[in-house]
Amino acid sequence: MLLLAAKTVQNAQETWIDTFRQLMHYYVPPLESTAEVNVGGLVAVAFGLFLVFRGGRYERHVVTGFALVLGGYLGHLLAGLINAPGPITVALCSVALAAIAYKTFNWWLAFGSVIVLFAIGLTFQLGNGDLKSYLPQDSQYSKAIENNKISLATPEQQVRNLNADWRTQASRIGENMLAEVRKFDFSSWIIPVAMAVLGAVLAYWALRTFAIFWLGFIGANISVLGACTIICANWNLRDAMFAKPHIPAFIVLGVWVLGLIWQAREARFPKKPAPSSDGGDSKS
Repeated sequence: MLLLAAKTVQNAQETWIDTFRQLMHYYVPPLESTAEVNVGGLVAVAFGLFLVFRGGRYERHVVTGFALVLGGYLGHLLAGLINAPGPITVALCSVALAAIAYKTFNWWLAFGSVIVLFAIGLTFQLGNGDLKSYLPQDSQYSKAIENNKISLATPEQQVRNLNADWRTQASRIGENMLAEVRKFDFSSWIIPVAMAVLGAVLAYWALRTFAIFWLGFIGANISVLGACTIICANWNLRDAMFAKPHIPAFIVLGVWVLGLIWQAREARFPKKPAPSSDGGDSKS
């Protein structure tokens, strides 16, 4: 009986991993070694490592930079709604939101603590079931028969069906995830809501310390993702990486733990102050 249960669990794990590989093949297109891809990957690696190893010392600056980008995006949306000049609206919204964030960065960190843990709980709940529901559905592809008319997909449509541009891919997976969230019952929301409450409690009792944890975790994911992007674009290792997705996951955890150790070491052993220049320490 125990052997049968163990075999069932093993088969379920293998099925989950195989479906996860299919998801990666569908949603991560082959990358070409272009200047944009390589530079973007290097920027992601550098920024991620900065969050991992130095995020605790520059929390205010990280929050302000995030608010600057968010303000620019909101300004872009606002300019389209009110027909205002785009660059001016983007600049005003960016500067205004960044100034607010600089003064209230602790509130932003607290809100981020809740959002990050809620997102982790929601991701766990979404990934706990059958991942096949997140694969592109038939309705999301170019149809061969539509309105009782038969039309063969063009070569361009076939390429888009297999590896669409990132906007289409994000739209597809967003639609499929939203459809799964709508199926949630009361018990399905227990873990995400509990994680959000835990994030609020940790933000209240140890905001700055907990912020180092989740900023470092985000940074580790960004840096490893940037490194994987460069590797896949310049070497033919995409399929090998998808075949063993646990290796990048372990690297993320390793980088995160190293960053926590480094920042804890810096907090415990601060640098010695520089000697004063007024000659107070010199012998008379």
